[in-house]
Amino acid sequence: MPTTFDIDTLRSLIAIADAKSFSRAAERLGRTQSAISLRIARLEVLVGHPVIERARGRMVRLTARGETLVGHARQIIELNERAVASVREPAAGARIRIGMPADFLERDFPLILRKISSWHPAANLAVRCDLSARLIEDVDDGRLDLAFFKRLPSSDAGSSIGSETLRWFRGANTRFVPGDTSSPFPLVAFAEGCAYRQEAVRGLRQARREWYLACEARSFPALAAAVEAGLGYAALPARLGERRALAVVQPKGLPALEPVELAVSIASGRDAPLIRSIAGIIAQHCAVA
Repeated sequence: MPTTFDIDTLRSLIAIADAKSFSRAAERLGRTQSAISLRIARLEVLVGHPVIERARGRMVRLTARGETLVGHARQIIELNERAVASVREPAAGARIRIGMPADFLERDFPLILRKISSWHPAANLAVRCDLSARLIEDVDDGRLDLAFFKRLPSSDAGSSIGSETLRWFRGANTRFVPGDTSSPFPLVAFAEGCAYRQEAVRGLRQARREWYLACEARSFPALAAAVEAGLGYAALPARLGERRALAVVQPKGLPALEPVELAVSIASGRDAPLIRSIAGIIAQHCAVA
């Protein structure tokens, strides 16, 4: 009898490989950790070899065979999604309403659109950029079919697709010295409702630093320009700040920043294969871009 892999089990293996944790993989998939562990145990029985090295019940790393299987699993999942999408394409001109923060457009978005167009040529995307707090409200109220947003780890809205390490950035012309506690700290941030701003303010308050809003930006290019001009400091994902050649500030004299999660939510009644497929394409790219 031929050996057949279960698609959901392969998704679990990929999630563990990407998250490097059983618990975080379970959160992303909306399953319990015990259910994910059971799937992997059955998979290892099926293949006849361990695919994950463990220590005290925690993942250490993928085994060599696990690495090989993950590579095949990604191809199988992608082929499965394309096969489903090909027979469940929407009617020509069907509009998919997608919401995302403005800085998502900095993550090679043209590449994402090309892939979506390749897989779903009949889909018509309507993209709206807004603050994470508003996007969560709009997808909950059905004004969006699909929303990506940033959140603090304590939030339970949506499903996590990854996390971002935040760093403090400044421009070459910034005069304020982080260790100077005699003057208010100049903060450059997006408007209220942005998780980056929330984390920056939380850190400053926890450190009991007096601060003021030196610039409130409505787009990532505007925020980066304000930092470059020397108006103040911004808390940004390391990869985005470095991409704009902003200067990373050493943590001495600055409050520590906790990671911010990236999450996705699909509107009630809109959880169709097409929307899940588009969500998967964007999520996979934005979680690593």
